[in-house]
Amino acid sequence: MLHKFALPVTHEFGCYFHVTDLDFYYAVVSYYSDNVTDRYNHHIKLGDRVFKFWSKQGGLYNPKTKKLAFEYMLQWTDKEGASKCTYTIKPLFGKGTKTKTGKLLNLPSVGVNIHIQSSYIDLDEHFNIIWEFMRYIDADRFQHSIDRSRSTIYQMARHIRYHEKHEHDMVTMLQAIEKESSMLGDSKLVKTLRSGKYDMYKLDNPNFSVCNINTEYHHSVKSYRITNFLDRRPEDPLRHPKLEVFLKSDSEQNPSINQYLNLKKDLDNLLIKLINFIGPIEYVSDSYFDAEKIFEYRYDLPQWDYKTTTSGVQHIDLGENMQAIKALAFIALQSEGCADFRDIQEGTEIPERSLWRYINHWKAEGILDTVRHQCTQVFFKTRSLWEAAKKPLADLCSVLKIGFKKIFGQYFVDSGIIRPFRERKKNLKPVKTKNVSEMEPIIVDTYQEAKRLSKELKNLGISRMIGVRSNHNTMRYSRVFS
Repeated sequence: MLHKFALPVTHEFGCYFHVTDLDFYYAVVSYYSDNVTDRYNHHIKLGDRVFKFWSKQGGLYNPKTKKLAFEYMLQWTDKEGASKCTYTIKPLFGKGTKTKTGKLLNLPSVGVNIHIQSSYIDLDEHFNIIWEFMRYIDADRFQHSIDRSRSTIYQMARHIRYHEKHEHDMVTMLQAIEKESSMLGDSKLVKTLRSGKYDMYKLDNPNFSVCNINTEYHHSVKSYRITNFLDRRPEDPLRHPKLEVFLKSDSEQNPSINQYLNLKKDLDNLLIKLINFIGPIEYVSDSYFDAEKIFEYRYDLPQWDYKTTTSGVQHIDLGENMQAIKALAFIALQSEGCADFRDIQEGTEIPERSLWRYINHWKAEGILDTVRHQCTQVFFKTRSLWEAAKKPLADLCSVLKIGFKKIFGQYFVDSGIIRPFRERKKNLKPVKTKNVSEMEPIIVDTYQEAKRLSKELKNLGISRMIGVRSNHNTMRYSRVFS
């Protein structure tokens, strides 16, 4: 069965063209020196676009002149201001290049870097513009000096504009993906609402495997509107939201120009598959997106019911023994369901080899996962699993006395050693610091009682607001202690 969708458009695009010959930079310098008399008002027509051409002092020293080298810019914006592009031509002087801040850069090669940042302009158009610029300054001999394998793409976004009546379903789908995404720690949620409508709902690098989508590159997704959409009439296309997928930039793994078509296909596949979960939707044409451009998608589409949420009660095998539960509970009681391995070991006093055995058990059960950066971080596999597990684990540890105590809403690891009241703070170690704004203040009757309680909470490492009940003795003074 063939499925029909609107053809996405390229919104943002950013890349670096690597020109292997430094003489191209000197050709640009030569043209600028011979032809530019007004550095603030010089224009060059390339095709049907008129670019402003100007320069500024860069951040690298020219090893020959011992002076800061200049960078040269070509800028163009259309009459509506949405489609634009900037080309910044920078020299690469190779190893031993000094910066204006005093650093020494060992640049891997000598040549020219053309930094491209644009909206609504595809890669083939950028090649045409750069080649035409080379011809314009009588430097067309460098047209074949662009090394595509060393030229990289750091930004690319593809989008469609859809009718706002589908926004609820669109955001519900994105929320379901966020709910079931990995808690690895490299994703981010941005959510802004205005008048009940989403100005922005953005998932930064979520795990799309939860909805049976596998991508070749790391991507993010967002549903968003133009800033002043509330001031626009219902028939204005810019009142309606866009669904956009875009490359998650990674300086070490950004695709090369040679991989452009694969990247474009990967983005379009992701966009189409996300739309497919909602079903047939109504598209809205604007100045840059034509809803009438329909194409047939000839590949298989994944199945996923985003409206079916995971039950709040999930079965978790208790593992080998109570120590395994204690380690799991310690992680669950952290503010984001994640803890460093050494913090878990120090907090629970479980031997290292035993702790690794417990963590590996929970990993095998699909409950926990680990990642190594400067240290080993242990975290719950998904947010929904952590949210479902933390309260039952806290209650279980409290009832069975598995080394945790709860005092004024704060969890502590109990040392098991009884000390006099004055040394009470030595008995307990905080598991986490509770956010003050999340808890109701403790209300007392007098300032003396508030000061005593504030001192005790401070010794225990508890952050909690204390309020003094208003009466004729206290109403003239501040009634809040922290």
